[in-house]
Amino acid sequence: MKVTLNKILGGICILIILVIIIGTGLVVGSSKPQEQSTFYPSQRGPTPEEQIQQAQQAQQEAQSATTEKPTVTSGDFGSYINLGQIRATTKADSENQSTALIILEPWFSYDNTDPAFQEEVSTKKARFKTLVLDFFSNRTASQLKAMGEGLVKNQLVELANQELVLGKISAVFFEVYLFFE
Repeated sequence: MKVTLNKILGGICILIILVIIIGTGLVVGSSKPQEQSTFYPSQRGPTPEEQIQQAQQAQQEAQSATTEKPTVTSGDFGSYINLGQIRATTKADSENQSTALIILEPWFSYDNTDPAFQEEVSTKKARFKTLVLDFFSNRTASQLKAMGEGLVKNQLVELANQELVLGKISAVFFEVYLFFE
């Protein structure tokens, strides 16, 4: 009897298939039935809202440790509107006629329980950006430094709230706040 190469390769393929089937059967058959697995781990982490609350509490504690007036005025936080990175040039200083470049990334915090107010805030996002640009371009670098970050934030909140009808901005936060002279 003559054994051909095709018969040898066919036998090897059948042997491999049998090993896979038997191995799979052993693994599946020997595993203990487990409770229904879920997508979420048993210990869940904080939700985004809880993370926001924790960050705000930490900021309030840090602000209360300083002598500046806290920028958080009231309200139930929940939503933020990011105006993106803004580059503003300050007003020329009267002494040396120099200006400064300010790069900042402001976030406005507001109560998210009123859908109509949320819509008003989102539609006025471009206006808020203009307010921030105007605020910094109408002041010199020395005026802004003398005011301090806390007073700048408070004045920006007041300006933003003057534009709103259905509610109020609670606070403003700066992710980036840099002066280049």
